[in-house]
Amino acid sequence: MRAAKECLACLEDLTKRAARLAVADPQKRERVFLESRSFLTKNFSQDLIPAYLAGEIQRIIRKKGKNEDPFAAVKEKEMNIAREIAGDLGKKLENKLDSLIAFAALGNSLDFFMDPDTLQNELSKPVKLAINNIDRLQDTLVNFGEYQGRKKILYFADNTGECFFDLPLLTYLEKYADVIYVVKESPVQNDLTLWDLEQSGIRENFYRVATTGTDSPGLDLENASPEFFKLIGQADLLFAKGMGYYETLPELRLLKPTFFLLKTKCHPIANSLKVSLNSYVGLLIESPA
Repeated sequence: MRAAKECLACLEDLTKRAARLAVADPQKRERVFLESRSFLTKNFSQDLIPAYLAGEIQRIIRKKGKNEDPFAAVKEKEMNIAREIAGDLGKKLENKLDSLIAFAALGNSLDFFMDPDTLQNELSKPVKLAINNIDRLQDTLVNFGEYQGRKKILYFADNTGECFFDLPLLTYLEKYADVIYVVKESPVQNDLTLWDLEQSGIRENFYRVATTGTDSPGLDLENASPEFFKLIGQADLLFAKGMGYYETLPELRLLKPTFFLLKTKCHPIANSLKVSLNSYVGLLIESPA
């Protein structure tokens, strides 16, 4: 998905937030912010993918601010909130695909722009999918059983605390295929990294884990590791959480069935999907154009 006019203001907010988290000294913070904003102003174009710009801006901030993980404290708070709420709600969870997807979708309410109280309130609301292709996804999974050998699903994680909401769904999907949980190699905003997953206390419950090899929101395949490039070529289904993957995966023309599960947290994404702002979406694209 290419940038809309509104994306510029959102990227400016991200730049300001990341600089504030990365640098404690006010004068140095201002210099880092102005340099990264200058990059954004010079390079913003509606021909570009917003996630790629966001990734480059944050590389500048991390380097100039000498801070490898500006969102570390934010991620720790999200992880603690998610662990508690997912633990409580998970006790009542039905082992059915629609229930498990709704639970995983709820985790996508995690957002570094939210304060903890607002976040906790969002995670207590029920989930109703504005686009619901779960039946088609179930058919795809059942069809996997008709082939010799196990199929392979890449499950792309999004925000840090979502691992607690993803695990029940991963366990269900394992009935139909080998599932590889894909996380980021190194920090970018509040995306789940391998280190974050290892700190979660539930790392051992994810049987197969891989990293993209990158520090970009969504997927920047040009900079992915050779190992991941090979892995995605072997995948039979992509299961992608969050707006970053919705922005980037269709642009890659991978020609693989892809199930997008996300909350539409901005108007350009909502408009692209023709749904209201803050809608939950479960969209299966069987043959991406």
